[in-house]
Amino acid sequence: WTAEAIGNLLKNCMEHTPGGGTISVTAEETVLYTVITVEDTGPGFCPGDIPHLFERFYKGSNAEEGSYGIGLALARTIITAQNGTIQAMNGTNGAKFEVRFYKTVI
Repeated sequence: WTAEAIGNLLKNCMEHTPGGGTISVTAEETVLYTVITVEDTGPGFCPGDIPHLFERFYKGSNAEEGSYGIGLALARTIITAQNGTIQAMNGTNGAKFEVRFYKTVI
């Protein structure tokens, strides 16, 4: 399911990155969590869309025709079910998603 969630983020980036653009995925581990960052060099998010991007059936201002608005909502559901968080923001060059999976103490 984690692959499905990250795949949805990548799909979103692919739909909004122009030809010749790039999508990057990085991962980093800290003492408290593992963070996966997905960034693109597309136009980024409209500021008014950011608070709603993970709502089911929400389609942002730049949504592709035929979009159903469920991919990012599904990604959030999967990630939060695994003790994680997801944020969307505008990065330096385009859209940026940051996923954190928090470690549990056993």
